[in-house]
Amino acid sequence: MQPENIKKIAFINFGGIGDEILFAPVIEEVTKHLPGAHTTLFLEDRSRAVKELLAGVDTVKELDIQGQSRLKTFFQLWRRLRGKYFDVVISSGSSPFIPILLFLSGIPVRVGFKTGGTSRQFLTVEAPLAPKHDRKGYAASMYFALARSFLEWLLKDGYTPTQPVLPHLKELSLEDLMWAKGILKPDEPEKKILLHPGVSAISVQKNILKSWPPESWAELVQKLTEEGHKVYLVGGPDDKQAVEQIMAQLPQDLPRFTNLYGQTRNLRQLAALVQESDLLLCVDSSPMHLAVGYQKPLVAVFGPTDEKKLLPLDDPRFQAVGVSGLNCRPCLWDVRNDCCDKPVCLNVPVEAMLNAVHRALALPSHQA
Repeated sequence: MQPENIKKIAFINFGGIGDEILFAPVIEEVTKHLPGAHTTLFLEDRSRAVKELLAGVDTVKELDIQGQSRLKTFFQLWRRLRGKYFDVVISSGSSPFIPILLFLSGIPVRVGFKTGGTSRQFLTVEAPLAPKHDRKGYAASMYFALARSFLEWLLKDGYTPTQPVLPHLKELSLEDLMWAKGILKPDEPEKKILLHPGVSAISVQKNILKSWPPESWAELVQKLTEEGHKVYLVGGPDDKQAVEQIMAQLPQDLPRFTNLYGQTRNLRQLAALVQESDLLLCVDSSPMHLAVGYQKPLVAVFGPTDEKKLLPLDDPRFQAVGVSGLNCRPCLWDVRNDCCDKPVCLNVPVEAMLNAVHRALALPSHQA
């Protein structure tokens, strides 16, 4: 297989919007070295909104897989892949059935994670993957091993991996940016702080609790506005209850505070607000990954999940704040698949968040 013979590439990555942003460096790296190839990304239907922000993707194929068996999902995906339409397929996921699925698709070059006998037998290129209990680094770097392994196989000594590994999202339209500027008025001297308190409805349904208490958000908002900063509360349909609970804790007509809930019509507008603000405050959720994708400073509350896997913590622009001294955290995905009855890990002190905000706002301009 020569680079000039690769005309069509399929990428497969299931998960939420945050997972797609974490996977973005794979697409960016491959298309950087194979700029003439047409790319298709297969993702979950629930993540369709992210397609407008991912660079290097020509076509998106959405699959509705929530609630269906793994076998049905694989069959649905196989039907989309078969026919040797693609020259290369690059898939995330650690299931030993993925290499078999890719082989049955008839695609000549198959790239996936090294998972044992099936990957060794049915994949063209195996990317290294640490055992689940030993995956400690940034998830984007874990995904990036797929691009690196494929390009090392294809280009040999002619390939040098891009470092550091960070998602880079598409430039936003002038219309979306002007809309955000009209709301935030970035030319005014006050710092513009965006607050997104919610998580997806699917997370709540699965008892994956990552939200900070509304009274803590309200206290932080009041302290920030007293310091002279402007705070803007945002959220989508899934965040209605979280926003209402915060608003119930705040005094009416709070100076320098604006409730923007319901005013963002799509993910592009939320991204524009993130890009035009000085700082994003959030929990472990898709807006956090948006901020990383646009290299905007953020401070995120972390409870049961592992910030070392979800943020590039060697970058001072991206800060995680959690409860220190808890031996039980992080537990989600490492020890258990949902939250415990007493998630004390979410009782992050307001003062700890406030200190992190001060550090973020004090970043030199060339970093922020």
